[in-house]
This record gives sequence, C-alpha cells and structure tokens, in this order.
Amino acid sequence: MHINKQTLTDQPVAFYPPDGDAKGSEACITPQLVEQLGLKESALLKLTWWHQNQCLDPRSLEGMEVRGDLGAAALYLNIPQAYLEYTAENWDPPSRWDEGIPGVLFDYNLNAQSQRQQKQGTQSYNLSGNGTVGGNLGAWRLRADWQSRLDHQGGSGEPNRTSWDWSRYYAYRALPKLGARLTMGEDYLNSDIFDSVRFAGASLVTDDNMLPPNLRGYAPEVTGVARSNAKVIIRQQGRVLYETQVAAGPFRIQDINDAVSGQLDVRVEEQDGSVQEFKMDTASIPYLTRPGSVRYKVAAGRPADWEHHSDGPMFGTGEFSWGVSNGWSLYGGGVAGGDYNALALGVGRDLMMFGALSFDATQSRANLPQQGTLSGGSYRLSYSKRFDDYDSQVTFAGYRFSERNYMSMGEYLDARRDGTRTNSSKEMYTITFNQQFRDLG
Repeated sequence: MHINKQTLTDQPVAFYPPDGDAKGSEACITPQLVEQLGLKESALLKLTWWHQNQCLDPRSLEGMEVRGDLGAAALYLNIPQAYLEYTAENWDPPSRWDEGIPGVLFDYNLNAQSQRQQKQGTQSYNLSGNGTVGGNLGAWRLRADWQSRLDHQGGSGEPNRTSWDWSRYYAYRALPKLGARLTMGEDYLNSDIFDSVRFAGASLVTDDNMLPPNLRGYAPEVTGVARSNAKVIIRQQGRVLYETQVAAGPFRIQDINDAVSGQLDVRVEEQDGSVQEFKMDTASIPYLTRPGSVRYKVAAGRPADWEHHSDGPMFGTGEFSWGVSNGWSLYGGGVAGGDYNALALGVGRDLMMFGALSFDATQSRANLPQQGTLSGGSYRLSYSKRFDDYDSQVTFAGYRFSERNYMSMGEYLDARRDGTRTNSSKEMYTITFNQQFRDLG
C-alpha cells in the first residue's frame, strides 16, 4: 500500500465488482485498513461504505483517489493532506503503530575483575551484573530489574559470597490517544518540580517520544507574513535547519526541532524575487513548553524501600506545564499524602536573545509528632543562554532558597521514620557550562 508516495507494510487487499458494474473491479479498503490511513476524526465521520459495509467508498472523501496495480501487487491511494494526521519521513501517526508480538527478554550487563597478590601468591576475583527480565503481552510490557554479585577471596578459607536481588517489579504500556505512558508497580517519582521518591503504585506521564521528532521538547514558533506564495528558510550559523513553502498571508512554523538553541536567521523568498530577512533568538529550560501544548504527570501510591516494603502513607501527586503563548509557559503541581502536602506554581519565559528564564515557588505543610506543624516556602530561579559568538552555552544555572520550616516529601518521610528532622537544606546553587572547541576536532 502506498499513501501519497509513502509506503506502508504489505496488507491483503481484495477486489470486488462495484455495485452496478458486474465486469468491473474495485479495491476493498476494509475498516482495518482504514485504521492505518491516519485519517483525522473529522474525516472518519464522513466515510461511507459499500459491499455490505465492508469496503470504503473513496467518493466519500472529496479528492481521494484509489488505483490498484495487480501486476505490481500494489495499491496506490492519493488522499488530500487536509484529511490526514501529521506525518513525517521518520514518524507515523498512532493509527499505524503496532504493539509487536508476544515475547520474552533477558537484558544483562556483566563486569568481571581479577586481582593477584604477588607476595602472598593469592588471587581474588569478583563478578557483578545487572539487567532486566521481562515479557511483552499485547500492549503491556512486564519487567523486573535484577542485580547480582559473586566475590571470591583466594587463600582466605572463606566461602564465596553471592547475592542476587530483584530491585524493581513493574509493568507499563503506551496510551497513544493520551500521548502518555501508564506505569504500574514499583517506580520513581519523575518530577521537574518535586524531589524524586521511590514508590509502589501507578503513574501516568505524557511521553514526548510519541510526538513527531520536530514537535518534542520546546522550540518557539516562527511567525511572519508572506506577500505571495513564498519559500521560508531558517538557518543557524549558515546551516539550513528548516525549509518550507507557505501561502500568501500570515504563516506560523511550529515544528522546529527542540535541539535548536541560539540565534536563528529567517529568510522569506517571495515569488517576485523580493526577500524578507529577520533574526530571532531562542533558548530552553526544562519548564518551557511549545505554544498550545500541555505536558502532565500524575502518580499515586505509597513510598517503598529496596526491600519492597511500604514505607509511608498513601500519597498523590500531579504536575503540568502549559505553553500559554509563544515564549510563555505556566507550570505547577501538588503533592498530598498523610500529614504532608505541597503546592507549587511557576512561570517560564523565552527571552529570545537574552536566553530563557523561569521562576517558581513551592509551599509545603507537614505535621510531625514531636515538632507539630511546620510550614515554609522554597523559591527557585533558573536560567539558560547560548553564546553563539563563543560557541558555548550556559545550559542550566539555578538558585534555590528554602525557608527554615520548608520540607520536601523525602525530608518529611525521613523525619516521620526517624522521629526527628535533620539535615534540612537552605540554599542551593547549580551551574553547568559547555564550551565546544571545534578547531581541535
């Protein structure tokens, strides 16, 4: 099957005489095949059927053409782009995804070390390994992480020491309609706002890997006005990053790769030969989201230790990041469990030539048996900037200040278990600087 010059996997296709033409022959596009065409919901509602509602009537979508080539065993479909979901050369819409076949796997990583003592004439060695055991069943992926170690001390008379531990049991599956991944079992709280906590429960997290590569992460929109049908070329340091044709009038380019950072040169070449040129800058921090997009993470469960035992009260948490407009993002979240709760809210701003900046505030409230109720705030400022002239980048620079009575969930769980609060943090500075030396190869 070929759709608009894009080739799909081989499919069985039957041909039947159309209604009213016993000598003719038409390809039967079954409902199962229609699911793989990548049609938008609005287009699916327009479809009509023939041959006892088993075959799609191509005339139900204006402009759709179907041509079969029995000699080449090929079926060619031309479908107007307006009816199709977004596709790219290296990405297919969810309707064409395949869950794969049932199977089992055993991943491993082994390391061995041997030592010999010349004077004593003894030799010792150790062997360690870790990996994942699992199986695939339909959409579900069942997994168990393991780690093992063998130690031998030659000449000591001691027996070999061996250990084998199952560190984590979990299962997960993709939810394409939500663009998210559901995980059940033992997991780690993966948060951009709150501290990570090991827990047993369930989580639902948006998965950027389900998006086309050019729509992942954060990148700003490039907007402008074309006076005629024009070509738009986006360059960085002389290298073409993006090129497309736009119709006359306002245009918006939203699918710039999220790896792009720094100054962009935009060139609009009109049909009459005239040219518009302008520059724009971009930078990114973890809390920026593409305009109009929403990312979220929700989880619920109980904290768990390495022995697979519950170690705390039930809790629930959720967070989001919303691309409000071109360059502005709003993010926040909350945690509630037992006698602890926290609420956070922040804003991120792409400052173009001045980099990217975000600020958020988190308020916590905890009730400890021996210290009563403790309430405090924590404030964080983050910044990112690329310096094209020096081929360098401050990828993340942050400052966090916490009030005396502020507690993260991890600190609350430790204080609850130990009966007292210790080692609370007040200030934290983080800076990462990257410099490329291209002349050195």
